[in-house]
Amino acid sequence: MSDDFGRDPARDGELGLALRDVLGEVPGDMDWEGLRGSITTQAELPLARLRRGRRSGGGWRVRSLVPLAAAAGIAAAALALTVLPEDPPPLSAEDLQMVEQVVDASLSEADPLLTGEAAREALLEGAVGS
Repeated sequence: MSDDFGRDPARDGELGLALRDVLGEVPGDMDWEGLRGSITTQAELPLARLRRGRRSGGGWRVRSLVPLAAAAGIAAAALALTVLPEDPPPLSAEDLQMVEQVVDASLSEADPLLTGEAAREALLEGAVGS
């Protein structure tokens, strides 16, 4: 798009003939400068709005998303706080005893590996699970 608004575009002969056929001849006392000034005055504000919108980019989009994101965060936090599961019931004496047995058995196998008392191959076998 050219910024040279002072120069008229090249004239199209066929278009001129067609317009004369439809509208008639152009009056000789036509005030072309007045017409140009009127068009320029009426177009100033809409063109300025377009230029301002183009310069600001998408800033208004980001600003409009901030309240939406904040509302979504608040809603998610409220939902998470209301949907938290209740504390599980305490373990029975039998379950506690079983957990202690499993922990003792696994630690007794891991003790030599952790202290370095086991053979070198034992660490590899413990990792592989053979």
